[in-house]
Amino acid sequence: MSASYQFAVILPHTLLFGGVRRFFELGEIFIRHGHQMTIFTPEGKYPDWFQFSGKLASLSTLPQYELDCLFTTEDKFLPQLTEAKARLKVFYHVGPRASLKEVMQHKDIVIFSNSTNMYLHNKKKYGLETIKALGGVHIPAEPKKISLPQEPFHIMCYGRLSRKGKGTGIVVKAAEQLYREGRNVKLLLFDAPLDEKGRKQIAAFKPKVPFEFFIDNPVEENETMFKKADVFVAVEKKGGWSNTAAEALAAGIPLVASNTGTNDFLIDGETGLKVWRYSFFVKRAIKKLMDDITLQQRLAKNGREKMKSLSWESLAAFIMNFAKERLG
Repeated sequence: MSASYQFAVILPHTLLFGGVRRFFELGEIFIRHGHQMTIFTPEGKYPDWFQFSGKLASLSTLPQYELDCLFTTEDKFLPQLTEAKARLKVFYHVGPRASLKEVMQHKDIVIFSNSTNMYLHNKKKYGLETIKALGGVHIPAEPKKISLPQEPFHIMCYGRLSRKGKGTGIVVKAAEQLYREGRNVKLLLFDAPLDEKGRKQIAAFKPKVPFEFFIDNPVEENETMFKKADVFVAVEKKGGWSNTAAEALAAGIPLVASNTGTNDFLIDGETGLKVWRYSFFVKRAIKKLMDDITLQQRLAKNGREKMKSLSWESLAAFIMNFAKERLG
């Protein structure tokens, strides 16, 4: 019988961020395979967006635990990671905002990168060869059926209005330009606002194009939401792994995206259309798809096949095997 491991992670909170969701998804798979998963945060509160069958605990209780494998994604938790009683310690680099300068000084800490984008970033900035722990994404049982008519043509993007780097404004501008040109388009956006300020920004959002904003859409209903789109556009400025682009592609939605966070699945002209982060290029790519249903179908099919190797299950299997090799 395979060994049962005590997995754990230190997170800043349990709000719906990609780097946070990663460990709830992985944790559920670890548990299904007979392991245990504990998530430590300063407050130790369960999330309201995910039914987690593992344990949530206050970070202050970490010294009481003896663990097999402990992760964190935040360099501010490096003291807790180094002092913890864990046989294997992993810094999982999920975004460029977290610095590896101090992490690198601790030779007992293994460093994972969540994408090729982050792997290349770390190699260039730190001269460091990190371990690729790529993915993940939920793969729906069936892809979206792409067929005519597409009236209106639905353009979807992540609607985090409070963070300019997410590129929402670029997509909005492209959609507005298409609408002014007489194209029958509708903009679809989604977000789970982090605070009242974010909700007010959504309430005040009035683009010059027909639109619909999905607010606090349940994670388990993401597949249904994504399948409302005819194209998904992702043009983030910085990032490791584009969760939203990955989910859309896995659902069978044609993808238009920049290189940020998409290196592992975006192959221009094969699994999607690669663009620069300007509305002109986004608009041009969307028009190309609108005028070619066969292209939509081909890109969506190829993209979904590509995502199957980057599922949550594949990523969890990699991590469990890694732990087994290191811990026995």
